[in-house]
Amino acid sequence: MQNFTDIPSSRTLSDSLIEILNNDKTAISCNSGTTFPTTNLQIGMLCYRTDQLKLYQLIGTNPDNWRFILDLSSGIDAQFAAKLNAAAYTAADVLAKLLTVDGSGTGLDADLLDGQHASAFAAAGHNHNTAYLGISAKAADAEKLDGYDSTAFVRSVNGAGPDASGNATVNVDLSSRVAKSGDTMTGRLTLPSQTVVGVSPQIDFQDTDQGTTRYLHVNNNLMGFLNTGGGWDMYANNSGQVWAANYGWLHDFFFSQIANCEGQTGAINENCYGGGNILNGSRLELIDEGYRVRIRRIGTYSNCNCNCK
Repeated sequence: MQNFTDIPSSRTLSDSLIEILNNDKTAISCNSGTTFPTTNLQIGMLCYRTDQLKLYQLIGTNPDNWRFILDLSSGIDAQFAAKLNAAAYTAADVLAKLLTVDGSGTGLDADLLDGQHASAFAAAGHNHNTAYLGISAKAADAEKLDGYDSTAFVRSVNGAGPDASGNATVNVDLSSRVAKSGDTMTGRLTLPSQTVVGVSPQIDFQDTDQGTTRYLHVNNNLMGFLNTGGGWDMYANNSGQVWAANYGWLHDFFFSQIANCEGQTGAINENCYGGGNILNGSRLELIDEGYRVRIRRIGTYSNCNCNCK
């Protein structure tokens, strides 16, 4: 019964009686017939195909899409029995069904193991005995250790070989070594020049309070102190002469600041009646002899034949 008619609102009820009855029959029959309806389509409407004994539902238009719902030619119970019961749809049930068809060639074999293909794994009978130590081999069988042959390692200490247990028979004595963290030396410490050109013996002293470093340095036969910038502060040469950055050579500075001689002081001899030397005056002089400074007095004399009181 596919006879649905759209009734205009302008038509009277008495004039629309036939169309109303047809529309009621159409709704009651769920659009049954031998063909699908093509007009007045509504998504979700049902259609029973009397020629197929099957029930359909409209799920889309343009184009029209009728989805099969149920085949009424056989019992509904038989159709539902052919479907999987949701209560039986469990992991154990699925696994049990897969195990019945699992095996080579079924497409159910695992393609990857922990993300790796089978080609990434060695077969059970595979080994590297020809290139590496075997599974049951010992260290004594090793041809190399860390890539080195046994001839690269020391097998004796001071010419003495290992004992039966493989231990060195000569103990290494560290008592003659100075500890890095602090120690006392009884002998002489020598700091030779390094093989690098321009690198001379030097001891660095770090002042942790000030965050600076001063240096005791030997270079060009001079020994002294370097400032924080690495320049000479003060040094002494091999002759004992001292140079300071603020004064230069100290012996030159000393004699440039102190008059090299004392001014003349008059000295008159009394009772000079005859010839002879008369002391006119004297002065003091400083003499630099390198390792000491001497003071000497120099007097000047003249001949006088009169009373020079």
